[in-house]
Amino acid sequence: MSADEPNKDKFYVEGKDFDNKLFANELDHILGEDPEHRTPGREKNLVGLAFSGGGIRSSTFSLGVTQALAENGWLSKIHYLSTVSGGGYIGSSLTWLFSQAKNFSGKPFNTTENFPFKKALGSHAQDSGARESRCLIRHLRQGSNYLTPGGGITGASLLAVILRGAILSLLTFVIPLVLIIAILVHYEFLVPYPGDIHVLLANKVIYLAAVFFGLFVVLSLLYGLVSRLHVTRTFAYKTRRYFEIVTGRLLKMTACLLVVGSLPVSYYVLTTYMSAPEAASGITLAGLVSAIVSIMQVKNKNRKPSLGIIAPLALSLLVYGVLLLAYWGVEQYYTEIWAWKWPAIAVVAILSVTVNINYISIHRYYRDRLMELFMPDKDQKNESFSSASEANGTPLHKMCDFRAGVSGPYHLINTNMVTENSTNKKLSGRGGANFLLSPLYCGSEVTGWRATGKYMGGRMNLATAMAISGAAADPHGAPGGEGLTRNRSVSLLMALFNVRLGYWAPNPAPEHKAMFTNSPNWLVHGLREMFGFGLNETGRYVHIADGGHYENLALYELIRRRLKTIIVCDGGADPDYTFDDFANFVEKVRVDFGADIKMPSFLTMCPSPDVDASGNKKNPYGVDLAEKGYVTGRISYCDGTFGKLIYIKTTLIGKLPKDIYGYKSAHPEFPDETTADQFFDEKQFEAYRELGYRIGKSMMNDTGLKKRFAGLKQVRPETT
Repeated sequence: MSADEPNKDKFYVEGKDFDNKLFANELDHILGEDPEHRTPGREKNLVGLAFSGGGIRSSTFSLGVTQALAENGWLSKIHYLSTVSGGGYIGSSLTWLFSQAKNFSGKPFNTTENFPFKKALGSHAQDSGARESRCLIRHLRQGSNYLTPGGGITGASLLAVILRGAILSLLTFVIPLVLIIAILVHYEFLVPYPGDIHVLLANKVIYLAAVFFGLFVVLSLLYGLVSRLHVTRTFAYKTRRYFEIVTGRLLKMTACLLVVGSLPVSYYVLTTYMSAPEAASGITLAGLVSAIVSIMQVKNKNRKPSLGIIAPLALSLLVYGVLLLAYWGVEQYYTEIWAWKWPAIAVVAILSVTVNINYISIHRYYRDRLMELFMPDKDQKNESFSSASEANGTPLHKMCDFRAGVSGPYHLINTNMVTENSTNKKLSGRGGANFLLSPLYCGSEVTGWRATGKYMGGRMNLATAMAISGAAADPHGAPGGEGLTRNRSVSLLMALFNVRLGYWAPNPAPEHKAMFTNSPNWLVHGLREMFGFGLNETGRYVHIADGGHYENLALYELIRRRLKTIIVCDGGADPDYTFDDFANFVEKVRVDFGADIKMPSFLTMCPSPDVDASGNKKNPYGVDLAEKGYVTGRISYCDGTFGKLIYIKTTLIGKLPKDIYGYKSAHPEFPDETTADQFFDEKQFEAYRELGYRIGKSMMNDTGLKKRFAGLKQVRPETT
């Protein structure tokens, strides 16, 4: 494809054309052609709402804030909804419900009187809207342990999915390993060790290791001899780089060959002093247990130093144990293994090439459970909600269809495209780039954006986009480019055991559009994840996962669009009030968009002891409170315009219902309980939802903000 052909593709937008094509098309879609809504300057007064990452905690907190916004009429004045990770749960639920044809009463949902999650006033509120809201909220409240919802889907189901993926992965990679050992034995590259040190080198693999190390020595000597020669600086520099690259690879090959070559010796020692299979199994088990511990600790920032030791040790034990078991199996059952080599190769080939890597991981289980909770089907007859067959089959480009009378803001779903192997230093250093999934376009600035109706043949749907955005457990997830899974040993272990929630998606760039109907296979993309190569923005498929690994407040795309007013609900876990996610956001938008964020002190949102002169707490509930749950700041855009940022955070304030303070007393980590807790009960759900609602109400009582929103018009007339 020639260089000018991308411009001829009407379904593709290059990164440099964001403003005059993608953003312009979004505004046409959002504002329509109504003269009242397209008056000059109207586009300069855009309002956005962002829901941060933080799992079910952030989702529930953001629900409460949204209830307050809808109750006061502010939600109808918001043009954009940007979500990431857990915030996408409730954001996608809103988008799904707004896009439905009608509710129980036959009216479409909207952002005002028919808001789907209105704060119903108990069972005595009998109007149809209140009844439906109660039903919806009850559905969320009672189903917030969504990973094990019951009805036959239990913890055993989740375990079965995890084991299924691990077994398929191990079969795909262990069977070839056994066959390779068998080939080495068959052609006498590996021969039994008789216990005589003088015949140690009988293994040709050891000879090969010696050859590679000999080449390393020869190159070292040559480098020393030419070091005194008078050559140009350019030649000397290139020579040094060549030596460093080649000799590094020679040492790796030497080490790998020595490990394989040592198997007959280890086998001889084990069979002499103990049982070989039990010993090899013990080594493998030790590596497996250490690997599980490593994987379970990837979300714990405080474990980063120890994981630098544990993960490589776990990987070494696991790999060597598996190699020993493979060698033992070949020694004991060589004839049988060699006889079955072709069927084994056929099985591996079928698994490797035909299996869709996106469908055999935990991703689909995670996606389906989220979809069932947040995008349920309506049962008009019984006025209830059930499984999610409609959402499962409705594509993303059918959402936010404002021309059909749909209400609500335009939804931007943020994911992270892994780019740790990119030749672009900024992308490789960050480990990722923001990859957008939205009703109109999918893609990123570095790949360009493709029309969603044409991307993947129009098969991308809202549930899949929501799950990708929240794919926190991923072999190459690196929050801010510094995640624990940038540790290659951890990444390899996670990929080997198929512990992944991420997704291999087609590259939106025009030269790759012929691949949109194909599926990423297990062999190529599984190996890429295991060994960390080909993870960049230029391949036929790009790896996308949790958008919080790039920017966890969902503000990045709103700043790109230079919105005038932005409200962000920060429901991320931040028990020490370090505001790491905010700092990461500020740095990225300053570097990428030239936007400067000025905020007042965050101390007003940090709980502090409320004590009298004697040191006794004045608060009768014995918990520390913050002065308020929000602050406002100023955004300075690179084009000289300004915006206002309203930052809401999960923090305890005064004048909350007694049950919230009671919940805090019983659960000291509230409202920053670990994101690993994805099994909320009723009290936990209500504590976070009501906290969000109360902070939202207090924010809307701010005189300055009330004036600001009073001057804004409703985005579009509500359909009743």
